[in-house]
Amino acid sequence: MGGTTGSTPCAMPLTASSATAAACPPLRLRPYAGSEGQGGVSQGLCPRTPTKGRRPLETMTFNGSGCRERAPCRVRAAPGCFTPATAVHCPKTDRTTMKHWFHRAPTPSRVRREPRVVPRDGAMPRFGRATTAAPPDARDALRPYVPPPGVRGAGALAMDRALSGVHDWAGDGLYDAADPAGDAIGFLGYPMLAQMMQRAEFRKPVEVIAREATREWVRITTPGTDAPDAALSARATQLRAEMRRLRVREVVRRQIVHALGFGLGHVWPDLGQPLSSAGQDAPLVIGPNGIARGAIRRFLNVEPLWTTPDSYNADMPLRPDYFRPRAWWVQGTLVDASRMFSMVPFEVSDIFKPAFNFGGPSLTQMLRTYVHNFLRTRQSVSDLVSNFATKVLKTDMAGAMGDGDEAGHAQVDTDSLTGRVAAMNAYQSNHGTFVIDRTHEDFAIVATPLSGLSDLQAQSQEFMASIPGIPLVKLFGIQPAGLNASSDGEIRVFYDEIAAFQEAHVAPVLDRIFRMVQIHLWGEEDPRLDFAFVPLWQMDDAQQAEIEQARARIDAIRAAMGAAKGKS
Repeated sequence: MGGTTGSTPCAMPLTASSATAAACPPLRLRPYAGSEGQGGVSQGLCPRTPTKGRRPLETMTFNGSGCRERAPCRVRAAPGCFTPATAVHCPKTDRTTMKHWFHRAPTPSRVRREPRVVPRDGAMPRFGRATTAAPPDARDALRPYVPPPGVRGAGALAMDRALSGVHDWAGDGLYDAADPAGDAIGFLGYPMLAQMMQRAEFRKPVEVIAREATREWVRITTPGTDAPDAALSARATQLRAEMRRLRVREVVRRQIVHALGFGLGHVWPDLGQPLSSAGQDAPLVIGPNGIARGAIRRFLNVEPLWTTPDSYNADMPLRPDYFRPRAWWVQGTLVDASRMFSMVPFEVSDIFKPAFNFGGPSLTQMLRTYVHNFLRTRQSVSDLVSNFATKVLKTDMAGAMGDGDEAGHAQVDTDSLTGRVAAMNAYQSNHGTFVIDRTHEDFAIVATPLSGLSDLQAQSQEFMASIPGIPLVKLFGIQPAGLNASSDGEIRVFYDEIAAFQEAHVAPVLDRIFRMVQIHLWGEEDPRLDFAFVPLWQMDDAQQAEIEQARARIDAIRAAMGAAKGKS
């Protein structure tokens, strides 16, 4: 590149500096050739601007002596174009010069400030550096553990390291849940239990027990008073109406459903305090100093899926809070354990409580094996009933499967045979007729005996009813068969089971609610008031009349003897 010179042309082209060649392409020089012995001009154009708006960055003048001279361009380069410097070599002077057409102030390099490490007395030695600390005494390994300052627990270690094996065992229950025939004695997890509650065979026993436990509900009693006055009767009526307004009966029924379906049920009282850890972490004191008058807004059921225990005592079995959570995390809010009224129908051993979220096995989990057995038996009976009869066509199969005679023709046409079987299947009804060869063919029906299938299915149903202890007439509506068969005895035993369930699991929760509602109404507890569950087994009119008649005779005998009338 370059223009034509007089005698000794300079053949060294202009090249871009290697330091900045990657940032911008080299200049393209457009030569202006002059006549012999005259100079020429070559301009370097900016390659990043449009052709119409390109501006020369450098002007080269070729003099008559064959040496190129440079003159700076008086027009600045286009904005945003960073063209590298251009090196020019003169063959006569044997010098290479470098010209920069834009200048920038050099930026001073930042001085790195290294952090200063100040050694402290008693600090742990760093690796690879000699230390002057004394070697540890071998007797330190035998000294009791002393926790650092600020650690809770009064210097005692929780003896729960072995619980890791319990968690592994509970996790195996999740894998066992995939096997319908598995025992699944480990914790299945709340998502699996919620999915099982969608099936009627699991849901029905839970709903039956929850409805029966709250069907007749409770009555307000005055144990220490034979004839309550008007003020006490008014208080009992007001207390009954307030419990109806707070929907205590429905709340307790749903808690029983959660407890039997998930192994754990919670009831939380809303006292108008902030829904944060600061407002719910304080212990709840059931008394005039802990509950203000008119403070109760509602009672709310909380599924155990949204709760997680915060801390519990695992080092001293003699303390009352051994393996009992001190607080619960409810979706990020720390709630004191006294504010969560819990119900656990089937408790487990202390070592298994953390694996079950401090609840217990649910009734659905206990029914799992028996329900799957019933479902498999029901499906097997259904398949057997739909295919209990098999049609048999007796024909010359040797001829049909033979190679044929000497001419190569088959003795029996196989296409005709399969067509006749298809026709038999198509006309298999009481109005269809099938024609067979009376000499070489025969037709028969082989039927599977269906006797005993109903007994097998009924037995699997009885297994499902035996676990919750519910009579078949209550659970499935199946009346007992046979002469003078009655299920009154089974129902009475079931009612006794419900009464025991109420006293063991419902009464502790209802007692706290009963006391809180009294303080909510009057600011104090009335010791004259109490509650009692209404018995489920009730007499009919004839039985009630006989009892009243017997009481009247007893009163008449006492009056004739001059004895005082007693309470009967």
